[in-house]
Amino acid sequence: MNVQKIKEEITQMKTSLAFLEDRLKEIQQNCDHHFAGDPYYEKCLKCNKVNVLYY
Repeated sequence: MNVQKIKEEITQMKTSLAFLEDRLKEIQQNCDHHFAGDPYYEKCLKCNKVNVLYY
């Protein structure tokens, strides 16, 4: 592989990652959360969103 191909692949992966992060955020915003956890954090059983309860 040459440097140009590697850079192109990195760019494609960054684009794909950004799309997936946006999709995850959208899913978590529209979820009817059902949280379970412990005194330090809670995690949605449906979308895996985490809320930190203790810092």
